[in-house]
Amino acid sequence: MDKKLFVVVIAATSLILIAVVVAFASGVLQQSSLSPSSSSPAMQNDKIGFYTGTDNGSLIVDQRGDARPDKQYKTSTVPAVMGYHDILWAGVRKIDNSGAFLLTAGLAGDPNMNEKYETTYVWHIITSTHVYTAILPNFAPDSNFAAKGWYFAVYNNTREKYIVPMTRISDMPKDRVEFPLEASLIGNPQSFHYWVSVHVRVDAQNLDKPPDYLMDYAP
Repeated sequence: MDKKLFVVVIAATSLILIAVVVAFASGVLQQSSLSPSSSSPAMQNDKIGFYTGTDNGSLIVDQRGDARPDKQYKTSTVPAVMGYHDILWAGVRKIDNSGAFLLTAGLAGDPNMNEKYETTYVWHIITSTHVYTAILPNFAPDSNFAAKGWYFAVYNNTREKYIVPMTRISDMPKDRVEFPLEASLIGNPQSFHYWVSVHVRVDAQNLDKPPDYLMDYAP
């Protein structure tokens, strides 16, 4: 299959899968850093991310200022595009001796300053045998959602089940979203493809539908 076509197919498939996952996330919630380097051979913004198991990890870059509200569901409310919706780069590296991958997305704004709505950051991970999504939603303190703050979950799209249910976590750094993902949760892969997306839900009432907007994705 042509490489560009492969990326489009994977992206489309993952978006369809994650739409239901993120929608369900809101419903059930009723109750070390990785810095980009211009010398990194992984900095190729025309390819889907690929972690090969090297000590340097993998890094993908995305254009600054390209975030925009791409409506996924009928709604009259349009969220303002903020810096925390704009992915600048995203990466994966293994944390030394921890058995975990550090998932990181560099942003053009502080993700802790999320206002009014649910903003969700999603890592779409494609191993040789399974598709997973690592989900990090933030519910703004001034939103109408019952949940507030940051959560983390891992979903096995291939087997259609949660590996890690939605779990409350601490705040993020001011310029990125990052969280350790235990390698065993995704089958201890030696390598995998990945990409990252940002979604916004403006409707706090109808939680049985996909997020209302796709804001940005990388690469």
